Amino acid sequence: MTREEARALGYENPESAVELIVQLAAAVPVLQARVEELERKIALLTKDSSNSSKPPSSDGPAGKPKPRPPKKSRKRVRGGQPGHKGKNRALLPVEQVDVLRDVFPDVCGRCHKPFDPCEPREDRKYLRYQTIDLPEIRPHVTEYRLRCVACECGAQTWAQVPSHARSGFGPRLGALAAYLTGVHRVPRRGVVDIVRTVFGINMCLGSVCNLHQEACNALAEPYSAIKEALPRQSVLNVDETGWRSMGRLIWLWVFVTPSLALFTLSRSRGAKVLKEVLGDVFNGILCSDRLGAYGRYHKGLRQVCWAHIIRDIKGIRHACRSPDAAKFSRWLLREIGRMFALLNAWRNEHLDRKELVLKSVPLRARMSNCLQIYEMSSDPDVARIARGLLKHWNCLFTFLEHEGVEPTNNIAERGIRPAVQWRKICFGNQSPDGEILTARLLTVTRTCVLQLKNPFHYLVDAINAYRMNVPCPSLVT
Repeated sequence: MTREEARALGYENPESAVELIVQLAAAVPVLQARVEELERKIALLTKDSSNSSKPPSSDGPAGKPKPRPPKKSRKRVRGGQPGHKGKNRALLPVEQVDVLRDVFPDVCGRCHKPFDPCEPREDRKYLRYQTIDLPEIRPHVTEYRLRCVACECGAQTWAQVPSHARSGFGPRLGALAAYLTGVHRVPRRGVVDIVRTVFGINMCLGSVCNLHQEACNALAEPYSAIKEALPRQSVLNVDETGWRSMGRLIWLWVFVTPSLALFTLSRSRGAKVLKEVLGDVFNGILCSDRLGAYGRYHKGLRQVCWAHIIRDIKGIRHACRSPDAAKFSRWLLREIGRMFALLNAWRNEHLDRKELVLKSVPLRARMSNCLQIYEMSSDPDVARIARGLLKHWNCLFTFLEHEGVEPTNNIAERGIRPAVQWRKICFGNQSPDGEILTARLLTVTRTCVLQLKNPFHYLVDAINAYRMNVPCPSLVT
């Protein structure tokens, strides 16, 4: 409708004009609500790992590219720059070299005169260059001849297979099957194919399952020792994620310290899992996200993950549904950036612990003021975040005053990431025994990684100890 048509309608038919205005006024709130709902859905669909709790793997290769800083100079080319210190593989000592070969030049580098191969040559100067390869892999087979011995009484007694050889496969092969599955997420059929193709060993699917079960039994002792050691830790990071077992949703929990990691599977995502693992009371500092189960269980010192908080605030800024959302996110992210700048200054030894705490006081005051202003915001997302952070206020800054506490829960999230990758390519567990195997393999292999130990070598030692009925090497120091 043009202005002339609207003016003619108002003069010629005032009642129709009034009726149209009433209809349009009634439609405006409905359309505004619809627009807000569509904007919210669009914001949810366009969220990624930087502004939500979605994992980075969900972004995909076609995700939004991250902004890059502007180039300082157009003359700079790709690759290593002049003066850049390269990284090379360290040469092995001569004692570990299997074959030594001297290589001489054929012609002179200046006059190009050929060298006489029979003439004695100066060999005092040389450069070292090494090539590493795998030897031809042949299985090592041990045959046991079970002898029959006749007794004076006339009875004949046959020897029995030694207990450590009854599985038909050696400990290194059993450790390899467990290592491929627990660390590299190779399915059982894949283990069969690798063993047959690379090592020339025929093995059926049931044998792989038997080897896995033996490894599970061998890891029972170190798993229990790690579980018993967790309640005595001063700082503990905890996280959980979904898992599938026999077609049902269960939860995989991880408890991580700088040198230990424990995985456990449970039907519950509640505080009772924490009680089962840590006891009725945990005396250390618990670091986690803002899941309610942690607050219900632990009444002592806690540290809430700032990475989750920052992603939630960026999610509000990404949606930007109201002026409050823009102002709130900009204010709080600015103060958080200043706080982490102080933390980096302390890590670089520009500040001591006392100065770090004192300089953070005004930052915390401004954050508290921001949250109190916006906890009654008309934007429900802003109000929810503000009220939630005020509720956890005493758990936000523990890392500033206590040694060994990180502001984020990244150590637990990095620990649980291999399990998440495993979950994406498998159908979960199909039995309670499979759940126990998953928990023990993840626990032992991740603990070995944290302690800079070779997981494969530890699995070999554990299976050997189990077969010989001797104590398993401990992972608890």
